[in-house]
Amino acid sequence: MPEIKVPAVLGGGSASSSVEVAGSTLAELFENHAAEHGPELRDSVVEDGEIKEFINVYVDGDEVSNLDASVEDDSRIRVIPAASGGRR
Repeated sequence: MPEIKVPAVLGGGSASSSVEVAGSTLAELFENHAAEHGPELRDSVVEDGEIKEFINVYVDGDEVSNLDASVEDDSRIRVIPAASGGRR
């Protein structure tokens, strides 16, 4: 099954985690993850059927921008929120 690495800031927890989720597209993975673990990750990543502007999603190390992107049974998906800020 594909594995999603969930950063703590998007998963609602205090540490990053990895979970296996069934699905053959990113859209299916995020919907199935929401059904099993709650909507926090999906709602943090997906808006109006698209990946949000300041969220980067990688499948097997390649950045993807389309929720229809295919995933294999052994795919690893990473979700990385954009970081900003700092000192002036």
